[in-house]
Amino acid sequence: MTDSPVTTMSDAEKVRRLPWYYAHSASNAVFSALTWFGPVFVLFLNELGLPKTRIGIVLSLLPFSGILALFLAPTIARFGVKRVFIACWGTRKLVTAGLLFTPWVLQQRGVDGAFYYVLVCMASFAVLRAIAETGWYPWAQEIVPAAMRGRMYGINNIIGLLATTTALLAASWILDELTGLSRFMMLIGLGVGAGVLCVLLAFPIPGGAPGRLRETAHWAAMREALADRRLVLYLSYTALTMVAMQIFSAFVPLLMKEEIGLPSSRIVLLEVAGSAVGVLSSYGWGWWSDRRGTRPLRLVLLLLGLLPVLWMLLPRQHEWSFFGALIIAFVAGATYNGWWITDQRMLYVDIVPEERRTEYLALYYAWIGLVGGCGPLIAGPLLDASADLQGRWWIVPIDAYTPLLVGSILAVASSFVLLQRLRARLADTPPPLQRDPHVACP
Repeated sequence: MTDSPVTTMSDAEKVRRLPWYYAHSASNAVFSALTWFGPVFVLFLNELGLPKTRIGIVLSLLPFSGILALFLAPTIARFGVKRVFIACWGTRKLVTAGLLFTPWVLQQRGVDGAFYYVLVCMASFAVLRAIAETGWYPWAQEIVPAAMRGRMYGINNIIGLLATTTALLAASWILDELTGLSRFMMLIGLGVGAGVLCVLLAFPIPGGAPGRLRETAHWAAMREALADRRLVLYLSYTALTMVAMQIFSAFVPLLMKEEIGLPSSRIVLLEVAGSAVGVLSSYGWGWWSDRRGTRPLRLVLLLLGLLPVLWMLLPRQHEWSFFGALIIAFVAGATYNGWWITDQRMLYVDIVPEERRTEYLALYYAWIGLVGGCGPLIAGPLLDASADLQGRWWIVPIDAYTPLLVGSILAVASSFVLLQRLRARLADTPPPLQRDPHVACP
């Protein structure tokens, strides 16, 4: 099975329309930072009084919903990826607005009632997000010229991170000035407003027309895609990296609060610091990856494996703890953005053939959803089970988070080995854009 022809717009026309893409991404970054993603939502769940096992369950729904991509991709392509994306992207803002009723549910039904209410909201949001993003991945490949994808992701990251930084600075101030759940309700309300703007800005982005895909050919095309050894290696390396990064994003804010002793406002400032470094480094990562291909990923994974070591060595409940955490946040900000830019460039340029983008990207989205959901689902119960772990080994404090951080180091190390195998495979075969679409993948 092959996709409908890619838009006939010239690369120059695509570049002229990219400002709409950037504006859409910026407003979506504000929505994400103030609602379901990042430290604000994790701290909100903690404020509700949820144990870490339940926090892990809530956070796992977002990535797990990506499995729907395997079943929905051909239908979404037939209806038109842009049409489906905008419909689901808009509806999920209404679902997010439902979080504003959480304090009332907590008052009426207690912590258990609030947990199930947030769980239903998250499940609804996750399904809508999965449907929308299943359409977004092939649409994004269609509208961005291949020759500048690395730089485009760099520029887009700069714009998105500036928006995120602004939102989180405001969030830090609000968390300091207000108390209880009211501060989180204000942040969620602001996030919903940014989300509505994000939907409106998606309309002028070109491409995404309905395709002519046959349901009967869909699963055969999936099997053919999985015969591509490069795709399989890529998914394997990505799985291990994603598990580690999901653990970092979900539970490092709680490490900072419970073990390091930082208040919520300073934890959000750490995210701001990481975003600021991401702004400064994003274009450099994009420029480097456009010229060196997959080579920058080796440095990224080495830095990613270093982060858990630095967190384990961070002084607990010390006057210098915040400054140490700030330095680590700088490293983390550059590393996370470096991985996203270089990895996505490799996916779209070296792994996915344009004429088979629907099945390749459906597999990719479903896979990262499956493995990404496993991270918080495993980490939450592990943290609850290790709650009484205390001690010291040489200069390393031992606490409930130590097994989690050690496990993430092992995951990143295994990911590095698989990346080396993938790079060797890529060196032996031509990139997807040079393949004959009627020749089977190696």
